[in-house]
Amino acid sequence: MTITEKLNFIDSKKAFEDAINAGILSDDETAVDFAGNFMYMHSRDGVNYFKNIITRKYGYDKETILLAST
Repeated sequence: MTITEKLNFIDSKKAFEDAINAGILSDDETAVDFAGNFMYMHSRDGVNYFKNIITRKYGYDKETILLAST
């Protein structure tokens, strides 16, 4: 991240709701991308970043969330 990039924070509940509605995270407790397995970390340029609580890897879209789950 460069100095010109700004991190910001939104309400974590909204971040999770938006991610579930967009199909990035799942509300299914048996799914590998279950929202309950992630923490909201921050937002950058309108993109919300999440961290897997077990693997400690970050994700921000469906592909990176699935990678973060392994």
